[in-house]
Amino acid sequence: MKIDVGPGYRVYYTRIGDTTYFLLAGGDKSTQSKDIIRAKRLSKGLKEDN
Repeated sequence: MKIDVGPGYRVYYTRIGDTTYFLLAGGDKSTQSKDIIRAKRLSKGLKEDN
């Protein structure tokens, strides 16, 4: 999936069943590693709550 929000900006999302959660984290290339860690942590929390 691609969401055009500007040059070089990354948006992270997850799907749980039929529900898609957008913008778990976002940033540019300089924060990509931290953003992925944050998105994974938030996704895990959402899955545990469901």
